[in-house]
Amino acid sequence: MPTTNWRERVAAESRRQRELQAEIATSARRRAEAFEEGVLELGSKSAVAREIGIDVRAVRRAINEYGTATAPPPDSTTADQQKK
Repeated sequence: MPTTNWRERVAAESRRQRELQAEIATSARRRAEAFEEGVLELGSKSAVAREIGIDVRAVRRAINEYGTATAPPPDSTTADQQKK
């Protein structure tokens, strides 16, 4: 039997989901940065995709959505630093 009521459990799980989503976004940005480094090293997104055995569309999508040329989310500490 749970020691908390359902409202507290829902609130706790909602917080945990937000934390996990933030971790996923951070991981996606790091992955895109790694792809960008691979492009600099190998010369193209296609070469990166071939090197690691994935579809080039996955590389393009990651870089377009999370790469360094993409603006940080509005609640990001990076965005806060840019405003100063």
